[in-house]
Amino acid sequence: GNTGTTHVFTTPNRDELLDGIIEINAHPIQSWDVEGRTHHLKLWDSGGHPVDEGMLARFKQDMDRVVKEHHALFGVPSWDNYITVIQLTEKARGGLEHLNSQTSMLPRQCLMPGHEDAYRDLVSLFSHEYLHQWNVKRLRPRNFLDYDLQKEGHSDLLWWFEGGTSWLGDMLCVRSGAWSEEDWRKDLMRKMKRHTTRNGMAFESLTESSHDAWIHLYRGHAFSRETQISYYLEGELTIMELDMELRKRSKGLHGVCDLTALLCQKHALECDPTERLGVTHKDIRKALTSMKGGGRLGTMLDEIVNRKAAPDMGRVMAYFGLTLEPEHKEKPEQVKAAWMGLNLAVKAGRITISTHMAGSPMRQILMPGDEIVAINGMRCATTSALETALKGHVDQDVRIT
Repeated sequence: GNTGTTHVFTTPNRDELLDGIIEINAHPIQSWDVEGRTHHLKLWDSGGHPVDEGMLARFKQDMDRVVKEHHALFGVPSWDNYITVIQLTEKARGGLEHLNSQTSMLPRQCLMPGHEDAYRDLVSLFSHEYLHQWNVKRLRPRNFLDYDLQKEGHSDLLWWFEGGTSWLGDMLCVRSGAWSEEDWRKDLMRKMKRHTTRNGMAFESLTESSHDAWIHLYRGHAFSRETQISYYLEGELTIMELDMELRKRSKGLHGVCDLTALLCQKHALECDPTERLGVTHKDIRKALTSMKGGGRLGTMLDEIVNRKAAPDMGRVMAYFGLTLEPEHKEKPEQVKAAWMGLNLAVKAGRITISTHMAGSPMRQILMPGDEIVAINGMRCATTSALETALKGHVDQDVRIT
């Protein structure tokens, strides 16, 4: 009988073994060159559904664009054979950078025609994880150069390595043409909705959020939105604020993109660094203040990563010629519903409280997990019924059951 074939795989060291992707299945790998570097794409659907060939061709073209834009900023890398593994799922989403590879999962709608929001997210996630080849895998916090796997590894700089990657990764999507400016605006609107319904920035700074990631970021609870922030989202908006100020003071000559490239030149592995490997806050500050327009931004950098307040996004948007406006404007003749400031979950005709929004008047009255049965005696089994019951009661007392 067929005894099969024996294959032997080796890795040069422990870290590459632990960091490598290990996946065995029959799905084919597509390979092609981008500026002399080979890229491999392994894409499969967890439910066995076929992938639309037209959408796949579109994604490969946008991958090329994004990769070339990264190369334009950092230079064509010395490493070769970059692997992208994408698993299409029903709902699950996430991505993880590895050395010379990335593995991500996204809802399968991202490669189905007519789902532009989902496709936009696919391109963004690819760019984010590819950027990590520079801004995480090679440019690292100095204390991450040699991992001690027997204890937690803390860093105060995740606002830079994740928030900064979120900001710059999407900017490179726009510059490359894989995203339009309208794509960027729509994605920012989605992020601003999350930002404006939280008030954790009144309680936690970016450096604290970064340091405490081990403790609470991946162990969220009902009050997380009230007291904690995401160094991804809030870090991205803060980096956008820094980018605005640097461009303003350098008269458009420099931005955070140039700061990232400069830090790689000075401190990154495999980039012939001119200074000590790895970075601290002081190294980021030093590089920033060495740039034209950045000479006086060291104090600003110290402040924005340690403050417990939200960035002035109106001011940031104004510099880029944009304005922030409510998505749904109120009409003078419209009867308004009283605002409770709650994120709600509805299941089987039961409305329960998930979390409070920033400024919620219910914070001291209702708790996460509580069920709202009725308003002024009117049964509420849906959010639309709840809104109806609250109409005409702005600045009035209501009886909540």
